[in-house]
Amino acid sequence: MTTAAITIHPASPADHAEIVDILVASYAEYQSSFEQSDRWEAYLKDIRESVDNPYLTELWVAKIEERIVGTVQLFETAHKAYPNFDLPIDYPFIRLLGVDPEWRGHGIARELLQRCVDSTKELGKNAVYLYTGSQMVNAIRLYERFGFIEDPEFSPVEGGGQAICYRYEIK
Repeated sequence: MTTAAITIHPASPADHAEIVDILVASYAEYQSSFEQSDRWEAYLKDIRESVDNPYLTELWVAKIEERIVGTVQLFETAHKAYPNFDLPIDYPFIRLLGVDPEWRGHGIARELLQRCVDSTKELGKNAVYLYTGSQMVNAIRLYERFGFIEDPEFSPVEGGGQAICYRYEIK
């Protein structure tokens, strides 16, 4: 944990370029897991366009001393998070949790996840979901330590990799 205070704020349009930079940097470690470079480029395009997604319910940034060090997106439902897929998860859905690689290990991702849980409660829902890739071992470890459990019903195998669906039950 850092001794500096982590604050979570709604993102403003002025934050979008910095958010994209953090997301690209935080997901760069997974580039080698994409066997085809065009799939990686499509993934980067999705990341860059994500901050302007009209279905985005909440876009949060984590700041330390006014510097953006992390971000997360929350959608009202899985279908709004992934409009090109038929996903019958009618609960809030987390996408693109990213922390500046220089700031990992300071509890920033946990704070952002907690903000999503709090927002889910405010929406009157008792669960929040997310997808991750099987190659994202550190993310999986974070989610499981936080209390997310795999939901095999919604964990499809696609394109040689496995998308894993996780659910967090709010008590």
